[in-house]
Order: sequence, then structure tokens, then C-alpha cells
Amino acid sequence: MSSSQSPRRRYPVEYKRQVVQESMSAGASIARVALAHGINANQLHNWRWQYRRGDFGPISQGPLLLPVQIAAPPVSTPRQPAKIIDGQDRPAISGVELIFPAARVVIHGAADLPTLRCLIQALRE
Repeated sequence: MSSSQSPRRRYPVEYKRQVVQESMSAGASIARVALAHGINANQLHNWRWQYRRGDFGPISQGPLLLPVQIAAPPVSTPRQPAKIIDGQDRPAISGVELIFPAARVVIHGAADLPTLRCLIQALRE
């Protein structure tokens, strides 16, 4: 090595992973992220390729998307009126049941759309 060349810089894997993940965030520019960290954009491109290949450890996945198949609705048959059974002289009351990881909510009767939106938003927080 000649005296005019500086030794190669070595970066820890954690640092590379952090810079790559920053460059993969929505709206990020590879050139801007590289400039902010004082590295060449080509170097960042190489790190991104290595990251996708798994060289920096397992890739943390976002939400997993599963395949969905939509089937044609079944041919409807004419519905018969419900039979009244002894002791059931009043019609059934409609309702809504919402199941979340942290809660189960049952609403008896009709629920208006603004109320449902508010309830779902509150449970997601």
C-alpha cells in the first residue's frame, strides 16, 4: 500500500443493516441516505444487495401477505320464512360482533357507521 492511500474502512454489520433499512423506507433516496452517512451511493447499492441476499442476518419481514382466492357466490335458493318455535314469539335481534387481539365487542341491535368507525379506531390504538 502506498502512503497516499488510506486504509479501507470497515463497517460493522449492525451499521450496514441500519443504513440499508433507512434507505428502504418510503420516500428515501439512496443518494441522500449515502451522503448523510458519508458513504458512496454505489457502496449503499452493494449493501442493499447483500442485505436482500441475507448477508446481514435474517431480514425482518413486515406484514405477511397471503394469497386469496375469490369464489363465485353460490346460486341462491328461495328462502323460506323462519318457523316460530314455542317460546320464541319475538323476532331475533340483529347484532355485530368485533374480535380484536385485545378485546371482543358485541353490539346488540343496529349500530350506525360513525359509531362503528369510532369504536374500531379506538380499539386499534
